[in-house]
Amino acid sequence: MSAATATARPLRGPAHEPVRRLEVVPTRAQRAARPRLLPAVITVAGIVGILLGQLLLSIVLADGAYTIAGLQAEQRDLLRDQEALSEQLEIASSTQALTTRAEQLGMVASGTPAFLDLSTGQVIGSPSAAGGSLVGGGQLVGNVLVGELTPLQQIDDPALPSGTLDPVPPEAPADPGMLPSPTTR
Repeated sequence: MSAATATARPLRGPAHEPVRRLEVVPTRAQRAARPRLLPAVITVAGIVGILLGQLLLSIVLADGAYTIAGLQAEQRDLLRDQEALSEQLEIASSTQALTTRAEQLGMVASGTPAFLDLSTGQVIGSPSAAGGSLVGGGQLVGNVLVGELTPLQQIDDPALPSGTLDPVPPEAPADPGMLPSPTTR
C-alpha cells in the first residue's frame, strides 16, 4: 500500500448515519414491578387530607374552648349578681326594714292584744287601741345594713321585669367603730 492510495478511514460510520445507542430492554416482570404513579398520588393526597382534617379539628376544638371560657366567665358574673341581689333581698325582708316600710305606708302597731276563748266566750287580756310605733322601740335589735330606709325607688335595670322595686342602698353607720346593740337595763 502506498501512501498515495491510502486514505484515512473514519472510525465511525459516515456523518449522515445516526449514532446508535444500546439499551437494555426490561423484561415483563421488571415492568410490572415498577411503582405506578396513581397509587403514589392517592397516598400523598390521603396524607394531606388527614393533616387538613386534624388541623380543622384542632381549630374547632380551640374555638369550643374559647366559647366555654366565655360562658364560664358570664356564669361567674351572673352568680355574683345573684348573690348581691339575694343580699339586698335579705336586707329588705328583715324585721326592721318591714316595720319601717309598714309605718311609711301608714300602718300602725297594734295595741295590747286580746284573745277570745271559744269554749267560755270570754275575752282574755285587756284590749287597747292601735296607734303605737315599733320603730325605735327598745325591744328591737339594730340592723346596721338597713340604715335609714326611704320609700322604694324604681329600678332602671333592663334585665329585670318592669315595675321591680328596690330599696335605696343603706347608708354607713354613724360611728363605724361601734357595733350596734340593744339598749339594756
